Amino acid sequence: MKPSAYLAYVIIGGATAWEFPKVAFSPYDHDGNEQQQPIAPLEVDDNIDIITGSQFHGLKTFANLPYVNCFSDDEAATKRYDIAILGAPFDTSVTGRPGARYGPTGIRIGSQSEDVLHDWATIVDCGDARLTWLDNNVAFRQLDKSHKVVSSRPTANSTISKTPRILTLGGDHATTLSALRSAFVRWGQVSVIHFDSHIDTWRPDVLGGGISDYAGLNHGTFLHIAHEEGLIRNTSIHAGIRAPVIRKNSDIKNDKRCGFEIITARDIGKAGGIADIISKIKERVGNSGVYISVDIDVLDPAFAPATGTAEPGGWSTRELLTIIDGLRGLPVIGADVVEVSPVYDNKGETTGLAAAHIGLSLLSLMVAVPVKADANT
Repeated sequence: MKPSAYLAYVIIGGATAWEFPKVAFSPYDHDGNEQQQPIAPLEVDDNIDIITGSQFHGLKTFANLPYVNCFSDDEAATKRYDIAILGAPFDTSVTGRPGARYGPTGIRIGSQSEDVLHDWATIVDCGDARLTWLDNNVAFRQLDKSHKVVSSRPTANSTISKTPRILTLGGDHATTLSALRSAFVRWGQVSVIHFDSHIDTWRPDVLGGGISDYAGLNHGTFLHIAHEEGLIRNTSIHAGIRAPVIRKNSDIKNDKRCGFEIITARDIGKAGGIADIISKIKERVGNSGVYISVDIDVLDPAFAPATGTAEPGGWSTRELLTIIDGLRGLPVIGADVVEVSPVYDNKGETTGLAAAHIGLSLLSLMVAVPVKADANT
């Protein structure tokens, strides 16, 4: 069959159709053999958009937000922001499976099809803090300084707040300590809403510190240390707890001393369910500034297998997102999603997707209620 000289769409209903350009072409070569029609080059259209429209292009930032090198004085001076995403690729203070150093990347990949509600706020992704994996003491000093620098920049909308807020992507849960240290400098003591299957208020001499002082700061002791440093209020709360404690009576006693009440994972099945949990959290923190920390293992392993210390019997992704969204109206001064270890995820990257949605919900809470830092007054 002889090839057509050109292809064209049929004009239907009087609508204007388009067609490939007509090119002078002989269907046979000099020897009389049938030859393939060449593809005509397309003309360059100056109006073609090459900036937007694809979730598969370029560097992977959270929800395709603009990247800003927040550690560069020159760049931060010209690209101001109100809320920053900061990765904390660190996992050398875990007591279970390692791998959370790859969590920030996994969460960003899971967020590629999402859009962030900006409203008044300019939100950017600062990339990851540069953390060594060979010395925890140095790594925590690096992360402390990273938070200090990112939160010290002038904001894009200074009429609302002069201090940026930070959503941290972890990383193991000990990285939250650096965020709380930074938050204290800017906002003073905060109430912590801690979504987790573990209490994380163990005394260092009980978990890690019995080996060495170096080992005493880890992902199960950071809230104890935060309390000892005077960073958090005695109006904090755990939600989703279900893992066993090391010393039943003394661990719970110390947890209360650190300022926490407990909502267990199974409380969701009691009368009142999700609505009651939301109400208890709001009542507990009152009008204080709030820091929300979400360990992905608060979810049942069926919904989030990719974590270091998985505990069966947790909440579903829908239940957790409903609870977080129900906290709308609280003055959230900072937040994190931690303990995502992508190497343990399934082929559908279920955990990364869940963590990304959690991050978006946390950002929505931050945008919904602008907060002025103590430095603004």
